[in-house]
Parts: sequence; structure tokens; C-alpha cells
Amino acid sequence: MGEMADYALEEIADYDELYTRHDTFESALEAGVEDVLYDYDGTRFPPAFSHRSLSSRINHMPVVSKQGPKGVIKKVSSTGIMSRIKPMGFDRDDGIKMLVYGMSGSGKTTFWSTWPSPILALICSSLKNPGELRSINTPENRKRIKTLTINSVADAVELIKTLRQENHFKTVILDHCSGLQDLTLKEILGLDELPTQKSWGLASQQQYGQSTAQSKEVFRGLLDLECNTVLIAQERTFGGDENGDSEIQTPVVGAALTPSLTGWLNPACDYICQTFKRPKMKQNKITLGGKTTIQNVRASGVEYCLRTAPHDVFTTKFRVPKGTELPDCLVNPSYESVMALINGEQ
Repeated sequence: MGEMADYALEEIADYDELYTRHDTFESALEAGVEDVLYDYDGTRFPPAFSHRSLSSRINHMPVVSKQGPKGVIKKVSSTGIMSRIKPMGFDRDDGIKMLVYGMSGSGKTTFWSTWPSPILALICSSLKNPGELRSINTPENRKRIKTLTINSVADAVELIKTLRQENHFKTVILDHCSGLQDLTLKEILGLDELPTQKSWGLASQQQYGQSTAQSKEVFRGLLDLECNTVLIAQERTFGGDENGDSEIQTPVVGAALTPSLTGWLNPACDYICQTFKRPKMKQNKITLGGKTTIQNVRASGVEYCLRTAPHDVFTTKFRVPKGTELPDCLVNPSYESVMALINGEQ
């Protein structure tokens, strides 16, 4: 192999004992190996770490032609970008980023109240005295859940900066996104309150663009927090002449935000679910002519559901390992049932 091989062998002698004790490139880095050998063309040497020692792979050394440029083995410090390489994986403490939308009274608040505590609930509503939390006002939840009413965009920005420096909450809730976008638009227009029914021409295209940009910054800040983040929104149907979305032929139901903001927020969240109610059903056995059949009949009461499976009308996104069969919905959903589904345990 000539001059190149002689030089390489001399260098390898210093590293062979060290690298033999590590099966992979990553384990060598984790053990504190300061340098990584690279071959003459800039690729890592050896070409890929395997379960063989470095000295047993001398035959993988490049042969340098006498007519070609002389090869040089370089040492590259592992304290740079290479030190940030780590095995793929997620822990329960990594935080779930979820968007939940649904009609009023469909169980959104009850669902997020089951998430790990302590919980910080950011209340952002068009009403001065919102009653969203009445459904979870129990002695136990009063110990688990802290609330903060967001009265201005500046409130949200200040809170996010504070939580980035010090955050002892396991879950942060924004209830709700629709109220936050209304808040940004109200401040941009300089109004004390927005009209109950927003009319065409209320704001210019530029003003709606400013509202979308401010809302994105708040949503991004919340999603970047090192904890669970659940964004709550009302429900809206996109498509049809009444919304001016004539280019959308099939109606789509999603979070009640402007189309451009929804288009940004959906990809930013790992999970998107819809809450809804459906009638409770029970099975009755009916025997006629000696033949027994089972019929589903309506029972008293309703079931509170969280839609998880893909749907052609309702926007959903649920990332699970390949091969996991998603149910159409979870009945009486909770954080534990969601995590069981995410981990492929249900």
C-alpha cells in the first residue's frame, strides 16, 4: 500500500487499543474519545464503525496511486457538531405537542385537565369572565392546576420568556387559540372589543397578516417549551361559498383560526385531535323464529370522544409506530389513554 499505508499504520497504532474497546463511533464519543480519524478524502476513517477493531480493517484503507495526490489523515475534534449526534428516541418527559379543537361543550377542558401536573392554564377568551374551568372546578384540580388570564399579547410574550428561564410546570395549556388571535386583531385595530360577528372589511389584508404573525410567535414560543403543550381551539368548517373558500371543493373541519394560521399550526403540532359527542349505544338481543340477532339501540346519555384516526373531513394527525392500528376515537379520553396509544400499548 506504499507510503500512505505506512503512515496510516503508524497513526492507527496509537488509536487501536482505544477504539477496540468501543463497538460504535457513537459509543467512542460518549466515552470521551477526543479525536476521530478521517481518511484522505475527508470521509470518516474507517468508512463505518462496525463490531470489529480498527486494526482488523486495515484492508479498507484507500490505496493511493503514485500519480495521485498524497493522502493525509486528519484528526477532527469531537467537541463540535459530531458531539451532538445521539441515538434516536423519545421519553415521556420530552413533552407532547398537541392541538385539540372541537365544539363548545364537547369535552376539551375535561380532557386537558387529565394531563400531568402541575398544569398552567392560560385562559384567553373574548369574554371578561370566562367560565371554561367550571367543569373541572374540584378540590383536587384546584391543587393541580394554576391559571393565568392573558389580557394582552404582551402578557403572553412576557410569560413565554419567563418559562424559558424557569419552568416547573409539566403541562402548559392555551385555552383557547381562537381567543388569542382575536386578541391580536383587537390590539392591531385599536378596539376595546371585537364585534361578536366579524364582517367583511373589518380589517385589511395587511392587518390580518399582522395578526397571523403575532399569533404564530406566541404559538411557536409555547410549542418550544420543554414540557407538554396543549393548544385548544374552537371548531370551524373550511370550504364552501359562505367562507369564501371556493377553491376548496370538499369542506374540511379544523381549528377556528384564519386559513393561513391553521396552515402553519397544523404541521407545527405532533398531534391534532377533535373532541365531539355522540349518543351512547347499547346492544339488545332480539329472538325471532328461533333466530337471535343483536341490534344497536340508543341508550340514555352521551359519550365524550377524541377523534384520532385519519378522516376525510375532520382534521386529525396522530403519530404512532408503523403497524399501530388507530381507533376511530377514544371514549372518555385522558392523558394516559393517549400515551398508551402513542406507545403502541392500546
